[in-house]
Amino acid sequence: MILPFVREVLADVEKTQGFQQAAAYLKQRRGGSTPPAGRIRLSGLVPTAKSLLIPFLQRTAAAPLIVVVPDNRAAEALFPVVQAFCELTGACSPQAVVKLPAYDVLPFENMSPHPEIQEERATALWKMATGAVSIVIAPVEAAAMRLRPAEHYAALARTIRRADLLDVEELIQHLNTIGYTAVDVV
Repeated sequence: MILPFVREVLADVEKTQGFQQAAAYLKQRRGGSTPPAGRIRLSGLVPTAKSLLIPFLQRTAAAPLIVVVPDNRAAEALFPVVQAFCELTGACSPQAVVKLPAYDVLPFENMSPHPEIQEERATALWKMATGAVSIVIAPVEAAAMRLRPAEHYAALARTIRRADLLDVEELIQHLNTIGYTAVDVV
């Protein structure tokens, strides 16, 4: 449980001149006929201060926020800090923060990316496609990759709960469609 006075102290950040300028820009973009898009550069701040501003900027923008960082290492370092500030400030849910890692191999290397990276990317892309994300932290390489339409990623997952009745044939067909292959258990 976060004590109310902690949130009040952190909320003072929203009253600073620099934040007010960024917020005015976001509100101006949101009020126009074009969708809220554009760049805001946070300079002259230590990484922790930038991490504190990210949840407030997302709340002000009232739209998903993409934070582009230099590489996977920077994304891994920023991710838990932003999640912590989301919880401390109450600006957005920590579960609504995802990291979209870049692949660890180049396309022409004829190798598959590490399975953990593929899993994390798939989870992040599915959450983005279903609207469950408020903040995306992505390295430049991941942000520059061409992606399929959101509908593609949203259709990849199926939610199965205990006591649900399943049509096994339909589930097998879905699994085959998304790339699973049946093999004998050894």
